Amino acid sequence: MSQVRVVGDGAPTRITIWTDAPEEAEAYASETGGVRRIIFPLRSNAYSAEGPGGGGVTVWSLNPGRLEFALDRPMSVARVLRLPPTGTEKSYRVIVDLDTVSEARFSSLAKRDQRRLAKAETDAAKAAETQTAILAGAGAAAAGRKAPPRSKGHVVVIDAGHGGKDPGAMAINGGREKDVTLKAALALRDLLEADGRYVVKLTRDTDVYVDHEDRVTKARNWGAELFISLHADAAGSSSVAGASVYTISARGEGRIDREASRNNWVIPIEDGTPQRLTGILSDLVKRETKTRSAEFAELLLPELEQAGPVLRNTHRSAGFYVLLAPDVPAVLLELGFLTNADDAKRLQSDKGRQAAVRAIKNAIDTYFDRQDVRLASQ
Repeated sequence: MSQVRVVGDGAPTRITIWTDAPEEAEAYASETGGVRRIIFPLRSNAYSAEGPGGGGVTVWSLNPGRLEFALDRPMSVARVLRLPPTGTEKSYRVIVDLDTVSEARFSSLAKRDQRRLAKAETDAAKAAETQTAILAGAGAAAAGRKAPPRSKGHVVVIDAGHGGKDPGAMAINGGREKDVTLKAALALRDLLEADGRYVVKLTRDTDVYVDHEDRVTKARNWGAELFISLHADAAGSSSVAGASVYTISARGEGRIDREASRNNWVIPIEDGTPQRLTGILSDLVKRETKTRSAEFAELLLPELEQAGPVLRNTHRSAGFYVLLAPDVPAVLLELGFLTNADDAKRLQSDKGRQAAVRAIKNAIDTYFDRQDVRLASQ
């Protein structure tokens, strides 16, 4: 999910939900402990967020698998519309119209929907189990590529943005983005290698230019389990400051298959897998990659907040080329704004740089702790 908007006055109130993939769920009324909600299950979400409402909706809250709208009055779902991407709108949309109803009517709907929601969530869980079984039956296909031996550690690829003929953004104090990103990449490499838990690869470790497709290809060839592209932003206003994190957008997803075919980024499927399963397995790998990218981004944000300022709506989506690998979880991290004096000074100082890379390291540790727990439970 990328955005939620609530407008109206209760007669009706319209909720619009922008998503990166089609969502087929219905909207359900809920009433527990005197609290009224409209609940919309989401299948393609792995992070949490919240925002303001309106027209009878006090606030919306997003958690993995579920989007909830708290109500200040009894309201029913009048209709649900699902719209595909268009020429000007690149995301999928779900439109939910609500109308104010009596308390008795809402209570009746909530009792009915409680049973319907429970069944829908049970069916979704069974479908997820079926997908897992398909992946397991196909052997190593879900992994996409052969992972390096566990004894060598998790493979993390750090991409220092720009380089060589491409200086990137110019800092307000005269520095260059390509130098900031390289120093940060080297510092992060040193920090990770000192841990002993990771195999660290750099797409560049000197002031050279590397094509975008080569950066992604290198990461895949190295068996990357996580790809982090480091950048520093620029803005027209010198007052704009703070870090931000990008994962793949819906529009960017549309480029993945095309670029994968052009660059031979093939997701290997185990020999002997039935043809009818290969497409399913490839789609599941890409979906899992997107989910893990979003998971890492959400783990990174609170760590970045401890190291310096962050932008509002800090987790963003875009179609940056370095995010297009079909089977490597990836984020693009803007460390701050070189056009802001405080950010530029922070990113060009040893103290500020170390705070930033320590934040990234903490998020990487938590991310792989969770991956290890999942692996151990399988």
